[in-house]
Amino acid sequence: IITKKLGDDYYRAKGVVKSLIDEYTASVKLDDGTLVKLDQAHVETVIPSVGREMKIVNGAYRGCIAKLESLDQDNFCLNLRIAEGPMNGRSVQVPYEDASKLA
Repeated sequence: IITKKLGDDYYRAKGVVKSLIDEYTASVKLDDGTLVKLDQAHVETVIPSVGREMKIVNGAYRGCIAKLESLDQDNFCLNLRIAEGPMNGRSVQVPYEDASKLA
């Protein structure tokens, strides 16, 4: 959580998106078990180490599971290889905020 509007107890807290309420709001279960409703502006994605799987959460490949091949720090992008489905094996480049570590 990247907002202080919820108080210092929740600022920088980590959690997992459990469900989407609408296009911009999600129900998030925090590591301490608390369930909170958050707007997309109040959360950030987590980038795992190279070689780990991620889920693409925005853009043309939304919903796809992909393996992190490398980070392009100059362009703030991730180089991913789609790991399943009809796009399996395709290399794609997405912005940092468009993919997140799988829980």
